[in-house]
Amino acid sequence: MKADMFHPVKIVSVDVERPLPAIDLRRPGNVPYGGIFCLLRCGVRPLAILEMEHPGPVIEASDLLEAMGSVHPLPSAGEPSQGPRERVSVVIATRERAESLERCLVSLFDQTRVPDEVIVVDNAPVSAATARMLAARWSDRVRYVLEPVAGLGRAHNAGMRHVTADIVLFTDDDVVLDRHWLAAMAAPMEEDEAVGCVTGLILPAELETRAQFWTERHGGFGKGLQRRVYDLDANRPDGVLFPFTAGQFGSGANMGFRANALRAIGGFDDALGAGTLARGGDDLAAFFSVVSAGFRLVYQPQGIVWHYHRRGEEGMRRQAYCYGMGLGAYLTKIVLDEPRRALRLMAAFPAGLRHMVGPTSEKTNRLPPDYPRRLVWMERLGILAGVPGYLRALASGRAVERKA
Repeated sequence: MKADMFHPVKIVSVDVERPLPAIDLRRPGNVPYGGIFCLLRCGVRPLAILEMEHPGPVIEASDLLEAMGSVHPLPSAGEPSQGPRERVSVVIATRERAESLERCLVSLFDQTRVPDEVIVVDNAPVSAATARMLAARWSDRVRYVLEPVAGLGRAHNAGMRHVTADIVLFTDDDVVLDRHWLAAMAAPMEEDEAVGCVTGLILPAELETRAQFWTERHGGFGKGLQRRVYDLDANRPDGVLFPFTAGQFGSGANMGFRANALRAIGGFDDALGAGTLARGGDDLAAFFSVVSAGFRLVYQPQGIVWHYHRRGEEGMRRQAYCYGMGLGAYLTKIVLDEPRRALRLMAAFPAGLRHMVGPTSEKTNRLPPDYPRRLVWMERLGILAGVPGYLRALASGRAVERKA
């Protein structure tokens, strides 16, 4: 679609075991939806993504059924087996987004399985809005933790110091959680003690603007609908990029850990994450460390969150740059932690370059024709900036520790 032809896309979730609905594309006083982004599911199991353009005003159930005929659902691993239940904590780091945090908490307490404890970390707040909102509505269900130094890795570590459960799930304040999320994310760790980390499916909560559409076409945050297992043994993918391409494992907006596994790797790196001079990479470093320590990592698409992508193009430019910086910072960290990895990274560099910019690059090929090339270059420049960014973040963190 050309920029002047863009229409917002309606987000829909359809359970194929129930009667198919008619979908109204009208938006009172606004440009109508031009189609749908539809998750087809069978109860807890995601089956396929249906993207459908439609002139409106209503997609009838018969139209939806006809469009579904061309969709071939992926094979599913079935329902999560019921292992012995372990206690589950949920940690949410937030900063000055009380309204979206409250929306997230509403979905968290509407789960089919209730969390055993919920910890909200208020990271370097400039107002008391979050503390007031939690005190007014959630004081009996949420533990409030103040972390005055900015940094997502630091905030997650602050939350971890209060975790008493066996399993800890992390999500962001700008998501809505599917009702089966907690049960689905905990299941792989309850089924298999070797699983140290679980990541889940992240889908768009809205596609109201072209910037949000671009974000999703760029890859969004989802990693597909097929369950995958990673480790250093039988579940090791082919190729020299594993496990350096930690972005393939998932995203920090939807991740969980066996608490003793996360503590065994030293938790998150305080110098990484949004709010630091490194801008990101805290989740990538944790995934890499868990797998490198010999634990198993499971990507569990049944654990679904709906993410509110940035609406504006300026915010998207910042996000592309910060994403690149986080990647560069993460790679810098793992080399500083173990300098011998530099040789492996150098050997993997040609394959990594092809992965990012080669003619067969999946990431490049899925971009829409009007995707701004400047955003691609912002991300690449960010990777280079991530090296000094991490070094500066380390120095800043040590200065904070000396003052403490």
